[in-house]
Amino acid sequence: MNDQIQTKLIYNKEKVTYSSLSEVFELNYKKISRLVPLLPSVKDNLVGIKKTSNDLYLICHEKSKYTGTYTLTHKIQSSQGVINRPDIRFKIYFDAKLLEVVSICNETRINSYHPLINDCSDLSFQLELNVFMLRWLDYCLDRYNGAEWQARQ
Repeated sequence: MNDQIQTKLIYNKEKVTYSSLSEVFELNYKKISRLVPLLPSVKDNLVGIKKTSNDLYLICHEKSKYTGTYTLTHKIQSSQGVINRPDIRFKIYFDAKLLEVVSICNETRINSYHPLINDCSDLSFQLELNVFMLRWLDYCLDRYNGAEWQARQ
């Protein structure tokens, strides 16, 4: 089953369960592993460079043997200076092979009209954030597959 079909099936379920949410965590882990193959050994900030695209920044906040917390973003020049968009912070559980989104753009709601608005539990909100990450990773894999990852500050 391809990732998009699986995502639609998970997202269209009537009630969000931890099991369905965990499926999205697993898909996110698989995608980030394809995007940044050496991620389990990444302890510093990296930049993914591909000639036809903006640089993609992977910022390492914390790394231990079994977990790591990172941000995946673009740095965009604006009238207020450099901003990170989308500013996606996530935690990876290397031993369990899961990726969980911690926050997106300072935890703002990305879609106030999401289909789960009447059942907006913590699990539903987590699903929303992690489905957004799935889509962001699809975009990144399309644009940055095979990118050269370099250490940067």
